[in-house]
Amino acid sequence: MIRRLRSTDHAALLELQRLAYRVEARLLGTVHFPPLSETIDDIKAEQPNGFVYLLHNNVVGAITYADRTITRLVVDPVHFRQGIAQSLLQHLLEHEHVKYVMTGARNLPALALYTRFDFIEVRREWHQEIELVFLNRV
Repeated sequence: MIRRLRSTDHAALLELQRLAYRVEARLLGTVHFPPLSETIDDIKAEQPNGFVYLLHNNVVGAITYADRTITRLVVDPVHFRQGIAQSLLQHLLEHEHVKYVMTGARNLPALALYTRFDFIEVRREWHQEIELVFLNRV
């Protein structure tokens, strides 16, 4: 089930993003991945908008956005390759006018997903040791 992200989901969101971003950091070949250093206070201050994917009342996926930009799309690695990220992205695009996203150039699963939803690469840039890909939805 997909529902709106609530402030009561912040702790679950933090734990979920830590699990997912550890995998992404390995994909990107870095140990200095900024989202891994976020705290619960950072999330509370951000007050993210988005949606969560629930299985048996547990948050196993989340997508957040701000200013027409996807700010995170995370899935518990135990549930990778089960269509959760795709479902969250589809849901977001049906309910919000989101146009931008950024991901690591070596995160091929994310790039493939965004491409399937009509996002196209507009530029690349290096941030520390990570090559970032910026995509816009046509």
